[in-house]
Amino acid sequence: MEISDTAEAAESEAQAKAIQQVASMLLRPDQLDKVDQYRRRTARKKASFEARLKAAVQSQLDGVKAGLSQLTEALEEVKNVKKKMTEVDEMYLSCGTLSDKMRDIKDVSAQHRQLAAAMENLKHIFAVPEEVEKARVMIKNGDLLEAHKSLTDLETSRDDLLYEQHKLENRSTADMKQLQRFFAEAETLSNELGNTLWKILQNAMTIVKKDTGDIVTVLRIIEREHRADVKMQEQERFSGFIPPDRPKQWRDRAMETLKTAVDDRIESDVYDTRDTDKMWLVRHLEILRKYVLNDLRIVKTLCSPCFPPSFDIMERYVHWYHLALANHLNKLIKEGLQGNEIISLLTWLNGYTGRELLGHPDLQPEVDVNSLPQLLDDEVSDQLMMDYFVTTQRNMSEWTQKSLEQDSKDWRKEEEPETDADGYYKTSLPVILFQMIKQTMQVAETISELQKKKVFDVCIKEMTKFVRSYAESVTSYKEEHFKDREFPPYYPLYMVAIANNCESFIEFAQQMEKDYLGKKSDSGQGNEINELYMMDADDGNPFGSSVENPDEDDLFHKFRIEMDRVAEATCGYLLDEVFMDLKIHCDNLLTKQWLTDESIVETVCVTIEDYYNDFVHLRPRYFSWIMKEAERRVVVEYLKGALGRRVKLGSNDERKKAGEKLSKEQELLSAFFGRLSSSRFRSPCEALIPIAEVIKLQDKSMMPLELSGLVTKYRDASVDQLKALLAIRGDFSANEAKEICEEAILTSLKGNQPMSKFTPFSEVSKQQTIEVPAYKPVTNTASGLLARLTQ
Repeated sequence: MEISDTAEAAESEAQAKAIQQVASMLLRPDQLDKVDQYRRRTARKKASFEARLKAAVQSQLDGVKAGLSQLTEALEEVKNVKKKMTEVDEMYLSCGTLSDKMRDIKDVSAQHRQLAAAMENLKHIFAVPEEVEKARVMIKNGDLLEAHKSLTDLETSRDDLLYEQHKLENRSTADMKQLQRFFAEAETLSNELGNTLWKILQNAMTIVKKDTGDIVTVLRIIEREHRADVKMQEQERFSGFIPPDRPKQWRDRAMETLKTAVDDRIESDVYDTRDTDKMWLVRHLEILRKYVLNDLRIVKTLCSPCFPPSFDIMERYVHWYHLALANHLNKLIKEGLQGNEIISLLTWLNGYTGRELLGHPDLQPEVDVNSLPQLLDDEVSDQLMMDYFVTTQRNMSEWTQKSLEQDSKDWRKEEEPETDADGYYKTSLPVILFQMIKQTMQVAETISELQKKKVFDVCIKEMTKFVRSYAESVTSYKEEHFKDREFPPYYPLYMVAIANNCESFIEFAQQMEKDYLGKKSDSGQGNEINELYMMDADDGNPFGSSVENPDEDDLFHKFRIEMDRVAEATCGYLLDEVFMDLKIHCDNLLTKQWLTDESIVETVCVTIEDYYNDFVHLRPRYFSWIMKEAERRVVVEYLKGALGRRVKLGSNDERKKAGEKLSKEQELLSAFFGRLSSSRFRSPCEALIPIAEVIKLQDKSMMPLELSGLVTKYRDASVDQLKALLAIRGDFSANEAKEICEEAILTSLKGNQPMSKFTPFSEVSKQQTIEVPAYKPVTNTASGLLARLTQ
């Protein structure tokens, strides 16, 4: 029912598609002319489909006929097989009593085989003691192959007899034990021959250099025994019988013997202790390196041709030596290494896989270091590295401290410091310190690139710590001198040398950064800018002013800036010395005595020029700064006198005289410092010009304009300071002075004129006294640098 419904549905669908197709062909009237053409084309398609359908049906029919024919033939063959199997069953049932009839024949056959085996081995059975003794003589005389042949004959006779006993159904255990006892000497002889072979293999490295024949003989015997082991194990799988001393596993025993010889070789060096020889570990490690390298050369050139390829003897020896060294080094580490011994071991480990040992050209290409396990466990390596870093850091700290202590002692010597090729004073501290760092880095390079970077960080941190220690030593040196200025005798010269050392430290640090970080330091540009600032009198703090807010992680940049600040403090100490000598004369500036005394400014110039003879030994950057700083300090001293109300000018003549004298001394000082420092920049002494103009101004009504010009240029001036300046004149009341000064301040705030970077009025407000200033390490920075406080 379902099939007929499907057929009807298919026929209906076909009719619908046919109607649709005919309708599409006859959509237009002009297509009616092609009806015959459409009919013929449809007839051709129909004939083609019918022909293909007939061919397909015929092909299927042929296949069915062939299949039926093959099934008929298979049925006949199955019937024949069944008939034959029935006949075989009948024949098998007829042979049921044949086994009982053949039992006697089987027993006779077994006895015949036993007697045949006994007859064949009879000569060996009776000759066992004689053969054993003969073989022992051969072993003693070194005829190992002949001895092994005799042993093999004895073992073959024994094994054949035991095998025949094993095959008997009613075999006697007592008979088998009796045979084993009779051939017991054969097993003893086997052990004696084996011991002889192991002794030869234990000394293989020595024997192979004299004659490779002995090694080849041993290996031939071992391989024969190995093949015998394999044969007996196969026999055991089939028959269940295996001789009592099989498998001998002489090949495995030979490998164990060679490995033991390697272990003994590594442990054979009787090394000294650290009590008798501080370089004991270096000496011991070098001996081990030579042992291993020479032995592996022998294995490659002499042993490899002797051993069968299946032994992979070169690879095995490399692995054995590697494990032996690992065990020996772990033993040394557990016993405890100290100080530089750790560095020596790490250096040796770094060269282990290199050209000095496993990577040596003589061992290539047979040695593959990548296939070897780690020589030391990660935990041991990490602890060793940690000890190394602690040792390195301790050594660096001790070296820097001792070097600084020695350098500090040299500062107190009764002789001038040495000079470099350009005549600048210096000490040997920078060279010593950075030679230590360089040597430490060279050692780290021999360990690994990673350790080099870590040690490099240690060196940088020690350098930053050194800055504070250096600064503290300089401060102590200054304080000691100011207690007794006669001691140390060459204090100024060594202070010059200390300042120069700071620039040497910076130069070494820049070179170190370039060498070990592989990058170009930014210090070149920074130094150029610093130098310009230091020659510019308008800048207040030239040291380290090239870069503000440096990167916290840039330790090199910090080191350079902080060392520059130490140099600044040192140069400041030198100027403190100068102005202590000038204190009495500076206190007399702009006093009644000054108005008539021409010697004060001359004394200032002579004193500074006297110290100038020491300052010329400063490096250019620091020399430029100290001369400008000296000029600035002189200007500040004049301002202190002007603002300190030390004198009161009662008449226009006195005011004119004082102003002209101040102008004249300004010109003198400007020319004097310009001659000493060869400066190309504006002189700080120009700050005295408007002061002189204010003092000598005759027309009081022009004072607001004069003060306005002064304040416009030096905006750090306060109302009180301007009032103090007017108080010198003595012709302004307090209210007038206050009004004029406040007006000048307000006028300056409205102007757009450029302001000088030099702030002399602020300097005066800081410097209330000329006493020796205190210099303290900055506590809010990591390096604790010296910062100059009030002067």
